[in-house]
Amino acid sequence: MKQHQFGAGAVARTLLLAAAVVAIGVPAMAQEPPKSLVIIGRGSAGSTSDLAFTVMEEAIKRAYAGTSINVRRLPGTATAVPPRIHSGEAQIGHGVGESVVDAWNGARTFANRPKMQTLRYVGAYLGFMNRPSASPTYITTAKSGLKSWADLKDKRIGVGTPDSLTSTMVNVGLKGAGLSYDAIRRNGGVVATGDWNQQMDMLADGQLDAVFLTADHPSPILTQFAATNAARIVSMDEPVLKAMLDNYPTFTRNDLPAGTYEWQQNAVTGVQLSLGYVVHKDLPDDVVYRICRQLYWPENARIWGEVVPTWKGAEKIADRAAQTVFVPLHPGARKCFDEAKIPIKLIAQGGANPS
Repeated sequence: MKQHQFGAGAVARTLLLAAAVVAIGVPAMAQEPPKSLVIIGRGSAGSTSDLAFTVMEEAIKRAYAGTSINVRRLPGTATAVPPRIHSGEAQIGHGVGESVVDAWNGARTFANRPKMQTLRYVGAYLGFMNRPSASPTYITTAKSGLKSWADLKDKRIGVGTPDSLTSTMVNVGLKGAGLSYDAIRRNGGVVATGDWNQQMDMLADGQLDAVFLTADHPSPILTQFAATNAARIVSMDEPVLKAMLDNYPTFTRNDLPAGTYEWQQNAVTGVQLSLGYVVHKDLPDDVVYRICRQLYWPENARIWGEVVPTWKGAEKIADRAAQTVFVPLHPGARKCFDEAKIPIKLIAQGGANPS
């Protein structure tokens, strides 16, 4: 069978091929392995997206053991991914519930842009779900004196890359404290954007007063920082939490238990995001099915802890892989979940499969 390619004119070629397959009575599920796949989800080293796509790369290798597939990984934040999947530049990407729903509906960050309804969902990041998140995690130092979000009114804060969901979330949360990025700047403070590892170095050097990070915990980035610095995490105030949950329907309250880090004495409140893999709708059903089996079937789901040791045990929650499906499920993933008897829950706008 001719190999699908996702470049200029990819969608038209895919549809023509699908029609030809049906016409000659051959099953629509592709059987030959793809020659190449482009995935997008490289973040800062040790970030959730970086780890999740290391797992994805291994899942592709296991799904097509004995064959040679060229897998290329592109950098891309949650905001950058939907347009690049929609255009066909990449086939598999990093999906954050609210960001993907907004892209699907052409809302908020994606307002005045074409609706990106070529996006399809595959499944959740089990490793991320298996541990507390309390995002966006507000990190400071013991000597900073910062105790709340309101204390940031004139401080120097790092919020990650400028097009990241973390950057957007923090500005939303600040509204609950009567603040905003503009207000902090007017008060003489600084809102810095950039790589999280670099911003943690700036926090250590005293160039920043606080850094916000979205990750599961214990996080390698924070563990490394705390090895040589007196780290402290500030809990989310209730008004800040309310502002966050009101704005993001796919988020849930999440607490970081005391003692998650040996130096962390108190529980920390934040939110947990809905994170999972999204793909282009024209990625062949069999490709998605095979990858899904490696990620979520009980006998294979140990892959999460085998690739990322801190995610060990994630296979125990494989039945939650499709508990938050925020755009239509890819048919290959639906077949995978149906056969594994994993329940599917559609939520948010765009959750129902299109006619």
